[in-house]
Amino acid sequence: MKLYKILSTAALGLSLGLTFASCADDNGSNPVLHMPDSFTLNTPALAGNAYDLKNTTDSITFTWSQPDYGGMPLVTNYKLQYVVSKDGSEVVTDADGKLKFADNAEVKEYDEGKTKCEYKLAPADVDLLLLRELGVKRADAVPSSVNVYYRLSAQTTSTPKVYSNIVKVTYLPYYQRMEVAEPVTWYLLGSCFGDGSWGDALITATMPLYLTGDSYDEDTGYGTVSWTGYLPAGSTFKLRGSLTDNWLTQIGQGASFGSFTINDGGSANISPTKNGIYNLTIDTKAVANGDANGISITKIDDVPAYGRLYLNGSFNNWGDGIALSPVHTVLGANNHDWYAHVHLPAASEVKFQADGWAMEIGTKYEETPSCKSGYYGVGVKSGGGNISIKSEADYLVVVNDITGAFRFIKE
Repeated sequence: MKLYKILSTAALGLSLGLTFASCADDNGSNPVLHMPDSFTLNTPALAGNAYDLKNTTDSITFTWSQPDYGGMPLVTNYKLQYVVSKDGSEVVTDADGKLKFADNAEVKEYDEGKTKCEYKLAPADVDLLLLRELGVKRADAVPSSVNVYYRLSAQTTSTPKVYSNIVKVTYLPYYQRMEVAEPVTWYLLGSCFGDGSWGDALITATMPLYLTGDSYDEDTGYGTVSWTGYLPAGSTFKLRGSLTDNWLTQIGQGASFGSFTINDGGSANISPTKNGIYNLTIDTKAVANGDANGISITKIDDVPAYGRLYLNGSFNNWGDGIALSPVHTVLGANNHDWYAHVHLPAASEVKFQADGWAMEIGTKYEETPSCKSGYYGVGVKSGGGNISIKSEADYLVVVNDITGAFRFIKE
């Protein structure tokens, strides 16, 4: 134990006047400042068993005794530190049989310091911390139990930092969504999409499918995506699950048009036998599980084509709209997808229109669906409410004039 002597009575009086604490009593006159080697962190009430975090309503409370500074009740700043155990190697036992953190342990601490000898943790906050530390993003990945090792650091304005003993607490975590997953999508490219180059440039060469359900699984990103448009007979195309995985995820044609194979680099290109308007739909969860029955393509009735589509809205006081460009410009294409790069202020209200508002695309939602990358939805043709864009940003806007499906993708 280290020993520090107070230099003068005046200095002692000043120190005591500024640094009395509520955790201990004044143990007499003329104290001598001692520097303790450690101090005691008490084990929380249920630490010998386990805290069921989902069903624990009271705070998880840590208490401790103030370090013994030789009877001097110094104001002490305490920080609660922790190590979330992943494989049990984070702690070791020293020669005295006490726990200590291993050299490779990643010791973290809560930002908030305390001057009183109590620290309370909300069970839901502990659970979120565990999920974040363990990288849990799905309900089926939550471990049955997790050990967390805690200790306290203590420091005054006139003494170096000292650490408490380590205590182990076992938790039973549960799943909480920490952030909304990005929707899983697929991309169309081939001789009849974009400029027909089979390239990976978004929109000009490859077409992302639209989210066509009213919602998707915000934990996994899985849902239903689709595209509706014109396919010439004899045209060829495939679908990619990513534009950066060198075709690792792809969908090609099976034995004939209308059947599909998944992740087979040797599969044939998809090629319709008749001209027409087709609807292509993908259940992204089924496809991720290798089920080709989650893919369908159906020929539907012909629809009118438009020479130009416009985006109008509050950003220009509903004046002359922004002319959108056709996505599919390859020779022989009959375009029904449109795009533009636009900057929209916060709280923008917009619609799409053609032929002087003879055709318009609004929304059927009270609140436009959103995800981290922007906004999506299926519009209502010839009516519907305004599409609400809350966040100011540069957007890649894409819309289909057959289904009214739209995407506002932040750039």
